[in-house]
Amino acid sequence: MIILYILLIAYILAVNFYAYLLIKSLRDTEREEEAKQTAIKMTVSASTENTTPVRPAEKVSGKLYITGLLGGAITIYLCLFLLKYRRSDLLLMIVMPLLGVLNIYLWVLLFRSGFSFFVIR
Repeated sequence: MIILYILLIAYILAVNFYAYLLIKSLRDTEREEEAKQTAIKMTVSASTENTTPVRPAEKVSGKLYITGLLGGAITIYLCLFLLKYRRSDLLLMIVMPLLGVLNIYLWVLLFRSGFSFFVIR
């Protein structure tokens, strides 16, 4: 039984660490893209080409939701504020606290039940 508790704690820590690294890498990638776009705007006049770049963070926002669903919602929500990343995304700011409450409820349920619904008798 102790092994199951240790595995659950290791899983929770791993998912939250991955959530932190994901937010940090997305923020760094976005900053690099903004620097490239600024450099391009300085060299090319705005009248010759009017294109809106696709932000790489929009492509991987699904990773944030999946990571939050797997148990990293609280870390994602805190990192959004601490790292000042994508706080204007309303859906992300609503879904992550809700997933965080669900995550805490499931963790408490697992610890209190003693994994009794996973054990075959």
